Amino acid sequence: MTSYDVMELIKRSDNQEEIIDIAQNDSDWHIRQFAVAYIEDEEALKDILINDSINSVSIKAMEQISDIDFLIDVCLNNPFSHIRLATLNRIIDEALLLTSDLTNLLNDVALNDPNEFIVKLAVENTNFNNPQVIIAIAESGRDVEIRKLAVSKITDENALSDFALNDSDVFIRREAILNPNLSNFDILSEVIRNDDDGFNRHWACEKITDNDYLLKLIFNTSFYHRLDDLSSNSNLDCENYFKKIYDGSEDEYSRLVSAYLIHDEVYLSNIVLNDSDDKIRFHAIKNKHFSSQKILKRLILSEDNPEIVFCAISKIKDEDALINYIKRHLNDDKATLQAILKVNDVELLNGLSRHSNPKIRLYAVKSFTNNFKDEYNPILKDIALTDENKNICLEATGAITNPYDLMEIADKNDDCDIRALALNLIPASRLLDGFLFVHNSNRQSLNFKKKLKSLALNEKDDEIRHIAISKLDDKETLDNIASLENDDSEFAKRRLNSLFEDIRRIDNELLLKKLISSKDSDVSYIAQKTFDDWINSQKHIDEISRISDIEKLKSIINDDFNYYVRCEAEGRLERLLFNIRLDEINEKSNQEKLIDIVKDDTFPLEIRNKALSRVNDLKFKESYKILLD
Repeated sequence: MTSYDVMELIKRSDNQEEIIDIAQNDSDWHIRQFAVAYIEDEEALKDILINDSINSVSIKAMEQISDIDFLIDVCLNNPFSHIRLATLNRIIDEALLLTSDLTNLLNDVALNDPNEFIVKLAVENTNFNNPQVIIAIAESGRDVEIRKLAVSKITDENALSDFALNDSDVFIRREAILNPNLSNFDILSEVIRNDDDGFNRHWACEKITDNDYLLKLIFNTSFYHRLDDLSSNSNLDCENYFKKIYDGSEDEYSRLVSAYLIHDEVYLSNIVLNDSDDKIRFHAIKNKHFSSQKILKRLILSEDNPEIVFCAISKIKDEDALINYIKRHLNDDKATLQAILKVNDVELLNGLSRHSNPKIRLYAVKSFTNNFKDEYNPILKDIALTDENKNICLEATGAITNPYDLMEIADKNDDCDIRALALNLIPASRLLDGFLFVHNSNRQSLNFKKKLKSLALNEKDDEIRHIAISKLDDKETLDNIASLENDDSEFAKRRLNSLFEDIRRIDNELLLKKLISSKDSDVSYIAQKTFDDWINSQKHIDEISRISDIEKLKSIINDDFNYYVRCEAEGRLERLLFNIRLDEINEKSNQEKLIDIVKDDTFPLEIRNKALSRVNDLKFKESYKILLD
C-alpha cells in the first residue's frame, strides 16, 4: 500500500484504534504525523507526544491536546527543546493560561530551561514581570542578550544602579544606563567618571538634563578626564557662561575648563595669543573649535612651551610647515616625532628611516606604514632586513604584504620574533592552487615553496617550524611530517585537514569531475564523495520544489544536514506561507483583523496592500495607501 493509499484510508476511517495504531507504529513518520490529526483520544495523543522519535510528530500531537496541566509539564520537563519551545509558543499564542499562571510558568522556564532560545521567548514576554525573577535572570542568565532583555525590564533604581556601575559586561551596563527607570544624576555621574566605554559615558551624560548639575561636574577637577564627554551633552548651552567665567574668575582651573569649552574661534584665538598662563593657552589650542592654521604655524615658529608646540603640530594640516619644522628641529622630542608621523614626503621619510637616532627611524617607518601601502614594500623590506633595532624591524615587517618579501625576511633575519611575524603574515596556500588555478612555476615561486618546505622540515625554532607547517600546501611533505611521532605531527594533520576543506565546499560539477580524475588518491576520493553529496542534495532540492506540506518543510529545515537543502526548504516554506496569507486575506471579512495586518510592518508589502484593499474604512484606507506606496 502506498503512502497516498494509507492517507486516504485514514481520512475515510471511523476506526480510532486503527488510526492510533498507524500513528504509533507506521515506519514512515509523515504517515504517523498525518494520522495524528485524526486522533480524538487525548491519552493516545499524550503517548505519541512522549514516545515518538520524531519531533514533528510529537508537536503535531501536542497541538491537539487540551489538558493544560499536561502541557505545562511538557513545557517544563520534556527532554526535547523543539517540543518545549512549540508547547510554550502554543500556550502563549492561544492564551491557554490566566495571566498570573502564565507569569509563574514563564518564571519557571526562564530560571530552569537549559535552552537559551526558550529562555529568551519567556523573558521577552510582557507577562514575564516578577521583579525578583527579572533581577535573578539579569544577574545570572547564560546569554548576554537574555540578560540585556531582563535588565531592560528592571524597575528598581537601586538594582539598575548596581548593574550600571558594577557589571563586568559593557552591554549590560549600557542596558541599565538606557533603562528609563535609572534617572539618578549622582549614579549617572559615577558612570561618566568611571566607565571605560565611550558610548556608555555618552548615554549617561545625555540623561543629565539639568544644566546646573552638568556645570558642577564640568568644574569638578575629578571630572577633568571626562570634559569631552560632558561638553558633548546636547542639553548644554553655556557659551556666554563660559566666557564670563574665563573673563571674571580668578581660579585657574575654572578658566582652563572654560577655554577648553568655548566655541567662538575669534575669542579662542585671543586666549591662545595673549593669555599669560600656558596651561590655559594649551587647553584653548586643544579645543576642537580652534583650528586657525595661521596661528598654529606662527606658534611652531616662535613658541617656547614644548606642550603647546606639540599640540600645534598635531593640528597643523600644511605639509610644508611640518617638513620645515622637522628640518629645523631634527631630534627625538615629542613635537618632532609627531610631525614625522604626519608627513607624506617619501624622500624625507626614506632619509629619516636611515637616521642614526633609532626613535627618528622608528617614527619614519611608522609614517610609512600609516600613510602608504604596497608601493613602498621594497623600502620596508630593506629596513626589516638591515635595521639593528628590533622594534623598527617589527614595525616595517608588519606593514609588508608581498609574500615573497615576507619569505625573504623569514629566511634571512636573525631574530626569531621578526621571522615568526613575517611567516604569520604570509597567506596560507590552498591545495586547489596546485591542481587547477595557479600554474606559477617561475623561479621566484619555486624558491618560495622550497624555503617554506625547508622551514617546515628543518627549522630549529618550534614556533617558526609550526607556522611554516600551517602555511604549507605540499601534501607529500605534510604526510611525511604527520606520520612522525613528534609535536609537529598534530600541526601537519590539522593542516592536511584544512587543505581538503576547499574541495568539500565546491558545488561546481565540472570542477569536481576534474578533481575526481586527479592522480592523487586522497584528492580524488574526497572530490568523489563531495560530488555524490552534491548530486544527492540537488535531488533533494528538486523534490522540495514539489512539497506542499508545511510540517514536512519545517522538519527538513530543522533536521537536514545539508545547508543548501535547508535553505531551499526555507525558501519554499516562505513562498507557501506567503500564498496562504494571501488566500486567508481573500477570505477574511473581519475588519479588525484586516486592519491589524495592514498595521503590522512584519508582513510583506504585498500582503499588507492586499489586506488594505479589503478594508472598508475609507479614511484609514487613504492614510495607509500613501504609506504603503
